[in-house]
Amino acid sequence: MSLTTQHGLWAVVVDNDPTSTDIIGGITAMNVRTGSEIRNEARSNEVYPRFQSLVAQKPVGTFATSAIAAALDVAGPTGLDLDGLSNGLHFYAQKGADGGTRAGATSHRKYAIVDGILIPRRLTCEHRGDASLEYESVITYDGSNDPVTVTDSASLPAGIADAERFTLGSATLETEALTGLTRFELDFGIKARAEGADSDIWDTIVTIEEIMGVLKLRGKDPAWFKSDVIPLGGKAVTHANTSVYLRKRAAGATFVADGTEEHIKFTFAGLAVIETLFDAQGNATGETELMMPLYYDGSNDPMVIDTTAAIS
Repeated sequence: MSLTTQHGLWAVVVDNDPTSTDIIGGITAMNVRTGSEIRNEARSNEVYPRFQSLVAQKPVGTFATSAIAAALDVAGPTGLDLDGLSNGLHFYAQKGADGGTRAGATSHRKYAIVDGILIPRRLTCEHRGDASLEYESVITYDGSNDPVTVTDSASLPAGIADAERFTLGSATLETEALTGLTRFELDFGIKARAEGADSDIWDTIVTIEEIMGVLKLRGKDPAWFKSDVIPLGGKAVTHANTSVYLRKRAAGATFVADGTEEHIKFTFAGLAVIETLFDAQGNATGETELMMPLYYDGSNDPMVIDTTAAIS
């Protein structure tokens, strides 16, 4: 026996209708799994089990992308209902060409999902790094199609782009500028529950139970922890006086101009506390870490994201 075919990741496609698709490029990781549960238990004090049965499957698809703005424009902080799409969510695996680079049309593999929800999980960025956004699709059964269907000999849709990268920008919480930033981490905090009944193998409904987002910032300035910046008892942060930016890189240059409306701006509401006052190892510069669980202020969502912002 020998290996005769190989596939690598390509893109994730949100197929709204036959002529309009959102192709999310910049993919750095992709995973589709069945979440199978097989009951395999011995009875009558025997050593080996004699009976097996597949009792549940909870399929999940995940991916990570550097195309932050494009992805957030498709599925934002509260996710995307896949049942509302005409043709579902597609994960593409691109076939490699033996003795070449990539195979041609009608050579690839498509994993299609028609029901469930696509939700953002975590957005992270390091100093001088490129921001990465992780998504998860919680998959359910629509009553007629398998939760995940595979198409071989598929063609890749035209229109993929890999034209955006974002890195750390400035951070201001309640008018206090936090300098020396080294890490941004936003946990979207979405708790989605998929359920079934009647001993069905596949869940048929998924609901967002709660959204408990958390922002974490890390930096090299220990003065984040001060009575007039972030005191020991924390500081109440409002949307009106808060802005955190991911700065867009310019292709073939450094950064897109601050005044150009292509950066990503976040505003938040929550109680900011210094979780780590000072953390240092060896001769490295010590760092301070801030944590802010987010909350609803009665008017604005806990996190508000603008993917077409100018830095001011």
